[in-house]
Amino acid sequence: MPPEKRTRTGKARGGHREKRPTGGASIPKKQLPTSLLAVWLLAVLLLGSLLYFSKEDQRLPELPLEMGTKTDSVAVPPRAEAPAGLPQQHEGAQVAVSQPKAPPVPRAAETSVPADSHGIKEAGAGPGIESGAGSGREGFRVPRGAGSSRAGPRASIVIDDFGPDVVIARQFASLPFPVTLSVLPHQAHSREIAELAHEAGREVILHLPMEPLDRRENPGPGALLVSMSADQLRLNIRAALETSPYFDGVNNHMGSRMTRNEQTMKAVLSELKGRDLFFIDSMTTSESKGWKTARELKIPTLKRDIFLDDDPSADAVRSQIARLMKVAKVRGTVLAIGHPRETTLRSLQEAAPHFREEGIEMVAARDLIDR
Repeated sequence: MPPEKRTRTGKARGGHREKRPTGGASIPKKQLPTSLLAVWLLAVLLLGSLLYFSKEDQRLPELPLEMGTKTDSVAVPPRAEAPAGLPQQHEGAQVAVSQPKAPPVPRAAETSVPADSHGIKEAGAGPGIESGAGSGREGFRVPRGAGSSRAGPRASIVIDDFGPDVVIARQFASLPFPVTLSVLPHQAHSREIAELAHEAGREVILHLPMEPLDRRENPGPGALLVSMSADQLRLNIRAALETSPYFDGVNNHMGSRMTRNEQTMKAVLSELKGRDLFFIDSMTTSESKGWKTARELKIPTLKRDIFLDDDPSADAVRSQIARLMKVAKVRGTVLAIGHPRETTLRSLQEAAPHFREEGIEMVAARDLIDR
């Protein structure tokens, strides 16, 4: 049989197989494809990024220099019941005069900023503000070196809705820094609270009830309504001002329907101008024309920048106080509004030394106008 045929037959039967080398250099192993290596590196970088940013999750969101407002379609956290006879400060929300002491929380949770009960959502705070639940320094820490005016930052806090409860009013009047007490007219202890605020050397203003957007809400006795004539408005204002001779100014209680009506606000503000009273627009609606109209009439005026306690939890109030300090350092002045709540009182007591440490001068509301 020819050799060529034998060879082919042997291979076909498996009788002639190629022998593998048993010695010499080993065959090199296959290397990982470049694409697989890139995926591995990307996974390592992603894991490192997650670990880094997890350490930053306790910082509050960036704070724009102008406090933003949003529409009134945002849900409001529930609140405790208000005492009998106390009209509601914010449309759709209730004011609690006394609350049980909140248990301490290790640190503030990182959440979106709640809407205030006027339907206005406040902007977040800038980097570097820490809002802890403890009563120590970390609860109100503000970065050093933030911009401020030449004379130093100033802040004013107005506490609304005084009238039904003398005890809580006396406690706020005893805070170790200036605070403005805003008193509702025609309440059981309105006159007494205005008197004790004056004797304590605190600025006292009238918390004037005005018509809310939702007509089902009751702003309280003596409220100003859009349907009233100019004479009726003046009569109601004068009756409210008879509560105390010590009122330095006025801010609105509710009033999201009233303050958006420019003609009605002109009638109201003209009466205040004739009595040398300043006006604070509580900004219960982003469409309010109160502040703008007061400026046009050359009436001393301010508008609210921050609400301290729409979320009444201690953690949230401390966060808002930290925001107040930040805005004061950035913009030079800031006006905040709070309410006679136990958590607000305790948080302000804790914050007092930190205002001094951060170089923020706490002043009466009028002092922000005169600056």
